[in-house]
Amino acid sequence: MSFSSFSCASCLLRAFNIRKSYGDRVILDIDSLALYGGSKIGLVGQNGAGKSTLMAVLAGSIEPDCGRTERSGIISVIRQSQDSGLLRAERSDTAQRERRAFSPGPLSQNPSGGELTRAAIDAALKARPDILFADEPTTNLDMDGIRRLEGELRAFRGAIVLVSHDRALLDAVCGEIWHLEGGHIRTFPGSYTAWLEQSARERDFALFEYDAYRREGKRLREAARKLNERSKKCLKPPSRMSPSEARINPDKGQIGQAAVRANAKAISKRASMLEKKERPSDLPEIKMALGVSSRVASPVTIRASGLSVYFGDRVLLDNADFEIPTGKRTILLGPNGSGKTTILDLIARGAAPVKIAPGTRIGFFRQNHETLDPARTILENARLGSILPEHEVRTILARLWIKGDEAHKKCGPLSGGERAKAAFAALFASDLNTLILDEPTNHIDLYTAESLQDLLMAWKGTLLLVTHDRRLAEATGDRLLIIKERKIKTFEGPLWDYAGFS
Repeated sequence: MSFSSFSCASCLLRAFNIRKSYGDRVILDIDSLALYGGSKIGLVGQNGAGKSTLMAVLAGSIEPDCGRTERSGIISVIRQSQDSGLLRAERSDTAQRERRAFSPGPLSQNPSGGELTRAAIDAALKARPDILFADEPTTNLDMDGIRRLEGELRAFRGAIVLVSHDRALLDAVCGEIWHLEGGHIRTFPGSYTAWLEQSARERDFALFEYDAYRREGKRLREAARKLNERSKKCLKPPSRMSPSEARINPDKGQIGQAAVRANAKAISKRASMLEKKERPSDLPEIKMALGVSSRVASPVTIRASGLSVYFGDRVLLDNADFEIPTGKRTILLGPNGSGKTTILDLIARGAAPVKIAPGTRIGFFRQNHETLDPARTILENARLGSILPEHEVRTILARLWIKGDEAHKKCGPLSGGERAKAAFAALFASDLNTLILDEPTNHIDLYTAESLQDLLMAWKGTLLLVTHDRRLAEATGDRLLIIKERKIKTFEGPLWDYAGFS
């Protein structure tokens, strides 16, 4: 039965009492979950929260420790790792489960990452599934490829569960958000941006409740303290009472003292019985001026004239020219294989015919994070080239969701997302005035992507950025370099004003 046989209101998947742990860590603890025909779900959560595990459990490729999942129709899965296992569709019903593999179609002898991703998408859609699980389907796609995928997902008539760090894609495709945290799922109607706004409102209300809890506790404790102070004076006869009256009524002070103490005790009990409110976590503000320790005197930080780039017999750039003005934020655009990373490498090495202005100190974020010392901790790597005191370096780490003892992890065993965050921290803490970033949002979660965007917007130096993240490019770029027809064209303006992108 294909998706054409299902009504949009039909339930395609139900999960009950799903529990999954790895060692002593609970990854999933979900009482119930349902997926209906036509639903387009964005699954969000921090790296390591269990998003990929949940999708695998729902798709049937991983068995939970307990619980059950009921599925109907054909299921296609696009996995995050680009291997043969990701090109798969499943049919599931109460009687039997039939699995069928679909060919990705012809590939080049040495396919690129983008070609592998495109093949995985094509194979998944070829199955005409009722449910599509897509785990980071934009991996290695350029902006044109992402826009094509966006159109396909929006036109898809079945149900979708999508994990993606591409915030614009989530907004364009998804009408509901599943937030996975601490093993539990919370559902939010609306887009990714609507979820962000709702989360901010919930945090503001939680902070209001926490402040009210603290104020009320302080008021009650102060009232109890004053009553206790008052009780100490009760044994003394009132100034208006004569000595003879005090002798006639010796117990009057004790009775008054007992009453005051009883009131104080009652108020103290009220303070202790207040419903405890925890202060919601917040990311510290970055107050230092990042990237302005020493400015480049020249109005142009990087210039190239007559640049030609070859890949084997293929000409990528032919006698191309470009400039990176000092203090500007430049986005380098071009399709996969057009030479973007090669240009960044040439700049970082200062290779001819690239000219770097005197006083330029470049920090280069490479996709493989090779600048990190694997034997050192995250904090040690961040402080190697830093001119900032440790507490400010820790502030940058906290902004990137590296908090407390996590800063003391060795970089060698870190995951790709953790290594990316460590590399970002090392760059922002260093004595640099120019940043070059090559696809910085690969492998990081949405939380880190939002924080990285904030840090880049606070950056006061020169920025050259290659990214397929449209939200990041729109927020941080004020000019574009576009690789087109083996030349590099300049557009002085943000991405949304560029006619070639609309």
